[in-house]
Amino acid sequence: MRLFGETHFDILGMRRWAAMLSCAVILISIGSLVIQGGPRLGIDFAGGSQIVVQFADPVDLNELRQALAAQGLEGSQIQEFEGEREVLIRTPRVEEGEELAVVESISSALDVVDPAPAGFEGRMDLNTVGVAVVTTVLLEANPLGLDVVVDLEDTQRQYQQIAQSALNVRAAEGLLASWDQVTGLGYDAAVAETLQSSFYLGGHHVVNTEWVGPQVGQDLRRQTMQAMGWALLGLLAYITYRFEFRFGVAAVVALVHDVLIALGAFSLTGREFNLPVIAAFLTIIGYSLNDTVVVFDRIRENNQVQRRLPLYERINLSINQTLSRTVLTSGTTLIVVVSLFLYGGPVINNFSFALLVGVLVGTYSSIFVASPIVYAWYAWAAERVKD
Repeated sequence: MRLFGETHFDILGMRRWAAMLSCAVILISIGSLVIQGGPRLGIDFAGGSQIVVQFADPVDLNELRQALAAQGLEGSQIQEFEGEREVLIRTPRVEEGEELAVVESISSALDVVDPAPAGFEGRMDLNTVGVAVVTTVLLEANPLGLDVVVDLEDTQRQYQQIAQSALNVRAAEGLLASWDQVTGLGYDAAVAETLQSSFYLGGHHVVNTEWVGPQVGQDLRRQTMQAMGWALLGLLAYITYRFEFRFGVAAVVALVHDVLIALGAFSLTGREFNLPVIAAFLTIIGYSLNDTVVVFDRIRENNQVQRRLPLYERINLSINQTLSRTVLTSGTTLIVVVSLFLYGGPVINNFSFALLVGVLVGTYSSIFVASPIVYAWYAWAAERVKD
């Protein structure tokens, strides 16, 4: 299938303009990275905590930020996660053993923003406690009148099941907003009364908590750099084996070109650089290389079939012959990536953004970067032979 018919674009004739454009964009990317001190590292690489909190009502982010600062967490980053009722809190990295203190500080700040209602100060928030706490409260009150002395283990198991079922509702709904959600499970009236007398339904719930220590983050950064380096070396060896060394160098230069521009896009937009983004970058490398190899393969074929044509025309012919395939493949991929970017949600937004930039830049580099480098190398080698 061809998107359009035979083309005769003078791609190599635009190589100087393309080189200036690429150099300008790369300089902007590097400048942005230097000014901002590198990419904005996510918790995977920088270390620290990442906590998602769901609120019953929209929360004032400035008030939450002040509450966290009052607890000694001035460097925390706060942003809306999925709508105005979910908030993502990122705290700076902490030393091992300090995680509990950070959790307590965040809990205290949340209690300031969302305090217990009047008259409920002595009760615990059912939206923030775990199964063990609820089980302990039920076991001590023993609303079912079970024989705790004779069969403590079985009694504890029964109350644990009751506690787990209540908190399963919280996990499914995200937040317990009404006691009907709990009493509707068919508990004994005494159990429901014990829960309501011991707990209250607060307006926030910690949905998810992630921790990465500083050493783990440092190791991940090192391993990521090694993975990227070995990938490029492996690709250089493969292209050299499959074609020639000059083709391998051109392919690697094009890939570095793509990665630098994608990094710059992340730096300029202030997006977070984390492990899913690394996966996207490796995908970009593979995708861009695929397009480049298709063009290189046609150049090698035309070097044998079209020997009478000058090198300039052979390379231009090769690019034009594969242009329809390149645009068609990139276009269909772009439709999927744009859909992921627009409708995929915040969890994969950075991943899809990296793919979006990578597909566009990778297609460009396959046409305007890799092949012109091969031509320049051939021309330089020919001049050396003449001299």
